[in-house]
This record gives sequence, structure tokens and C-alpha cells, in this order.
Amino acid sequence: MEQSYFGNEVAKAIGMGNSTVRKYAIALEEQGYVFERGINNSRVFYNKDILMLQRLMTIMNKKNVTLEQAVKLAVSTVEEDTITTVATDETHDITVVERLERLEQINVKLVQQLQEQQRMLFEREAKRDEQLTTVIREIQETKRLTAAAQEKRPWWKRIFS
Repeated sequence: MEQSYFGNEVAKAIGMGNSTVRKYAIALEEQGYVFERGINNSRVFYNKDILMLQRLMTIMNKKNVTLEQAVKLAVSTVEEDTITTVATDETHDITVVERLERLEQINVKLVQQLQEQQRMLFEREAKRDEQLTTVIREIQETKRLTAAAQEKRPWWKRIFS
């Protein structure tokens, strides 16, 4: 008979709070994962359940995903029948982690491209601002020279011209 654990034992063993274990278990159940129930309808955790919670924690910690997304990903890696060996669970963990790492690499590339576009836009705006400032200064200088030339002419030429 396989060793079974209660929620508080699982929480201590994997380093998370009782309420977090409960929250994760409820989220897993909403996606179709089944926990065995004991007396008083409390959840009974087996090694496979602890591995599932650890898988969920790994996904949540390593990747920037919501709880719902992490649960769907964790549950999607489990076959329809119950997984009985730790080796099988470890291979599923590896494939999940590999998939998430690929997604993270894609995200990093996208962020780099976005940063490059922002840099190019900033440079373009700086050039435009510089050119605009130059044109404004030239216009002001022209107006100043025109006003100075107007003042040098005698008053009767300024009035009658």
C-alpha cells in the first residue's frame, strides 16, 4: 500500500502553506485532476499528487504564467491513467520544462526586438527634433535680420513702402 499524506504534511514537505496547497488542489480538480478523499471528505495525497503539486510549483516559479495556465500545462502532461512511477513523472517534468524554456527563449527574442524598435524610434525622434530646432532657429534668425534691416531704413521709407 502506498504511503498517503494529509494536506498539512504535504505543505511542510514541499515548503508551501496549507492554504496554497488547498488552492492548488482546487485548481487542479477544476481541470479534472482527481485527488482521493478520506474520512471527513478531506484530500489524501499520494506521491503522484505531491509530484503534481511540485510540477505546478516548478511551472509557476520558472515561468511567468497565471495559476490557471500553469494548472492546464501541468495537467496536460499527465496521461489519462494514473502515473505510477517517479521516472515517468520526471520525464514529463523535463518535457514541460523544455517547452517552457523554448517559450521563454521566444519571449526573450521578442523583447529584444521590441527594445531595438524602441531604440530606433527614439533615435528617429531625436533627429527629427534636432532638424525642427534648426529650422526654427533659421526662421528666427531670418526674422531678426529682416527686422534689423527694416530699422536701418529711414522712417519715411518704412511707412511708404
